[in-house]
Amino acid sequence: MPTVITAISSSETEGFIAGTLFTQGWSVVFRAIDWASLERFISANQDVARGALLLFASDLPGISKEKVNSIAPQLRQTIGFSTDKQQKSEFIDLYEVPQSVTDLVTLVRGFVRAPLLRGLNTPHRAPRKARVIAVGSAGSYTGCTMLAMNLAMELSILEKSTLLIEGNYRAPSIAAYLAMRNINSDAQWKSIAPHLSLVEINQDHAGEINDFMDRAAAEFECIIVDLGSISGLSNRLTDRRWTSTMTTWCCDQGDELMIVSRADQLGAHRLAQVVALLQNTSVRAGLSFVMNMKAPGKRGESEQAKFLSCTTPLKPIRVRSIAKDSRAVMAAEDEHATLVETNVRSNVRKAIANLARELES
Repeated sequence: MPTVITAISSSETEGFIAGTLFTQGWSVVFRAIDWASLERFISANQDVARGALLLFASDLPGISKEKVNSIAPQLRQTIGFSTDKQQKSEFIDLYEVPQSVTDLVTLVRGFVRAPLLRGLNTPHRAPRKARVIAVGSAGSYTGCTMLAMNLAMELSILEKSTLLIEGNYRAPSIAAYLAMRNINSDAQWKSIAPHLSLVEINQDHAGEINDFMDRAAAEFECIIVDLGSISGLSNRLTDRRWTSTMTTWCCDQGDELMIVSRADQLGAHRLAQVVALLQNTSVRAGLSFVMNMKAPGKRGESEQAKFLSCTTPLKPIRVRSIAKDSRAVMAAEDEHATLVETNVRSNVRKAIANLARELES
C-alpha cells in the first residue's frame, strides 16, 4: 500500500483525509502544517518521498502552483484539494473535498492505479439503467460460479435482458461449465439463451473497461459478473495490472458485491478473513452475503447462526443461505447446463430463483 503525506491547513479536512486513509491500511508518514515544513521533510527523507502520495490543499500557508510543480518529481503522485476559493484559480485539477469515506478512497485509489488519468467526475458513479451485481468467492470451492451462472439464467427467465460476464481472469470456469468455445467472437457478447448473453473479459477488454461496461449497461437490464476469489481485495483495488480492472470496476461502480462462502468450518474461517478485510476497505458497491451448501437440521442452524454473527457487523443489504444439494448440482455439471434445465424442482434451483425475483423487484 502506498504511503501518504498530507499538507492541509484545515484540521477538520486533514483529520478526515488522514484518518480515513489510515483506517484503510495506508501509512500517513508526515502531516505538514505549512510549506516550509513540507520542504524540510522531503529534503531529509527523499527515499520515502519517492514512494509517497502528497495530498495537499490550497489553504496550506506558503503554497503556490509553482512550488507544487517544483517538488512533484520527487514524489510518486500529488493530489490537490480546494478548501480556499480565493486560491483555487491558481491551480488546475483541484478536487472538492469528498463528503464520504467511499468517495475519498475511490478517488485516491484511482490515482494510484492510473496517475495520469484525471477527471473531476472520478468519484461519482455513472448513471445507467442496468443493475450490476458482482459475485465473489470468500475462499475456494464456494460455488461462486455456479451461483453467478444460474442467477443470470433465472433473471433471463424473468425476461430481464441479462449479460453474464466471466471476470475471473485467474481461473475462468463458465465456458468449461457450459462446454462452450470461442465465447469472444467478433460480436461484443454471445447470445446463449433467450434474454441471456455471455462474454469473457480478456486483456483487450480490460484496457477499456469503462467504455465496455458503459456499452453493456446501455444494452442490458441486468449484468452479473463472476469475479472468482476476492481474497486480497484491498491490494487489488490499488493494483495497476489488467487482471484487477474488473474487480476494481465492480467495487467502485457496481450496485452490489455478493460474497459467497461455504457453510463448513473452513468456509467460515475464510469468510471471517474476508469480513475483517472489508471492515477496513471501503467499497461503493452494496455488500451482500450468500452461505452456500448449508447442512440440514441442527448443524445447518448452527452454521447459519455463525454466518449471521460474522456478516451482520458489515450491515449487508441482503443475507441468504442455500441448502446443500450435491445431486442437483452434479447433474447440471454433468450435462453442462444450468439447474433450471436439469432439475427445475431442486431446492438449490428454487433458492436461486427466489434470489433472482428479489433482485428483480
